[in-house]
Amino acid sequence: MTLPERIAHVDDWLLDRLFQPVADRLPARLTALQLGLSCQLGALMLDGLSLVLPMLLFGASLANMIDSALIWCISLAFFLGMKRSAPLVRPGMLNPLRPLLRAMRLLSLAFLVYQLFRGMGAPGFIWLLTQMTTISQLLFTVGLYLVACQPRPPYQRMSTRSGPIIEGVWGTGGRINS
Repeated sequence: MTLPERIAHVDDWLLDRLFQPVADRLPARLTALQLGLSCQLGALMLDGLSLVLPMLLFGASLANMIDSALIWCISLAFFLGMKRSAPLVRPGMLNPLRPLLRAMRLLSLAFLVYQLFRGMGAPGFIWLLTQMTTISQLLFTVGLYLVACQPRPPYQRMSTRSGPIIEGVWGTGGRINS
């Protein structure tokens, strides 16, 4: 098995064994797609907060933070694109975002590991900012995996009447043996 196949196997394992069971156990009114998009929005907000705090507390200018501001704008554009592609995910159908987002999921895992190691050695208040960024990256990764989960099949409608029902216009109301 080659390295790319092993990496794809790890991604499939995470999706099928960890996130899909969580998505299957969500309440009926909350889908994995909605929860995943909420996680991504939360990640976007935390990342924005970790961008604004140095400006407010240390007087850093936007010119000093331009790379972080551009990354935040790209994250915002990605979130808006995900929000627009949400109608593609329909109950009873395969999730088209699962194969489409594989590279993004793997990249987000790599950046999560990088962010964890980067935040370990940060001094003082910078440590708090890097931990906010780490939590933001964790939320983003969880959101990507939840968005890629298969939706539950639609619920079958059941009749409230007892007995087999035959649709028709005759006087028995469609019941057999009444």
